Amino acid sequence: MNIALRSLLLFYGAVFPFFFVFGQVRLRNQEISIQNDNDVYLLIGQDRYYTNGININYRIALPTTDNQRSTTVLDFEIGQRIYNGISVIDYRRQRKAYDRPFAGYLYLSAAGTRFLGSDKLFGLKAEFGQIGSKSYGEEAQKFIHHLFGLYEATGWETQLKNSFGVDLQAKYMQGLFRNQAQSFDVGATGKAVLGMNNSNVEVGIPVRAGKLKSYHASTFTHGHLTAGREKDDMEWYFVYQPSIARIFYNATVEGGRGKDDPVGKLYTIEPWMLSHRIGFNWSNHKVNYGINYIFNSKEVKSVFHRHQYGELFFAYRF
Repeated sequence: MNIALRSLLLFYGAVFPFFFVFGQVRLRNQEISIQNDNDVYLLIGQDRYYTNGININYRIALPTTDNQRSTTVLDFEIGQRIYNGISVIDYRRQRKAYDRPFAGYLYLSAAGTRFLGSDKLFGLKAEFGQIGSKSYGEEAQKFIHHLFGLYEATGWETQLKNSFGVDLQAKYMQGLFRNQAQSFDVGATGKAVLGMNNSNVEVGIPVRAGKLKSYHASTFTHGHLTAGREKDDMEWYFVYQPSIARIFYNATVEGGRGKDDPVGKLYTIEPWMLSHRIGFNWSNHKVNYGINYIFNSKEVKSVFHRHQYGELFFAYRF
């Protein structure tokens, strides 16, 4: 059995029993989800750069007092991301052993999304993140590799120093066009992040095709928690989102802001990043699952390859 298949079986085997317990609850304005990011889902035998990530979310649409559907969704998330580099052959000339620094990123975030209409929304988010050995990236990766019988993970002796930081994010999304058959739409989204671990600005154009809901009722924006769904009411769609980002700071490359990290000094971020997200999502009144593939341009000037990985997620609404 190959690594990708074992990863899928382990992911869903761990998730389904957990969400079955919550299946006994009948409320529908809350959701718990789990997502795994890994380049193994590309099915090309790649294992580099953003090599693994996992996050768990609890979301709730705030109840209203006037029997109107909610316009606010809260989202609480805990997660970890792991970053690796590739060995540099000419170590003396490059002055570094890997083309990207090894780093773990352990974080906790809280976000709120306000729906301003059927296809407009605004969100704010605060994220608390830890890099370095206290992020337990090395321990997590060695556990995963041991679990799947993979190679011994080396290079963590060069990881970035410990640093804790807080980031603030603002996001806006608006629908631009949707056909009368509710089978195709185009939108625009933008976000800005300012903080100690990340600072960037990004704009994108999401394009969806399938059986669609408006943003205020769609899993695409987590607006499905604000609207009731009948037992046989489904939403499914393919999505493609090109985007461009201006990167000002990335602590998983440069080290913690103000920490004077000797490893981070060896690396320079690429100021511009192009990204393509391609995915599929399916949901009914209880379950939401899907997969995305992300293809990014190089994030660091010294890396040998561009940045790409897959996302697999599952959520249960209750």
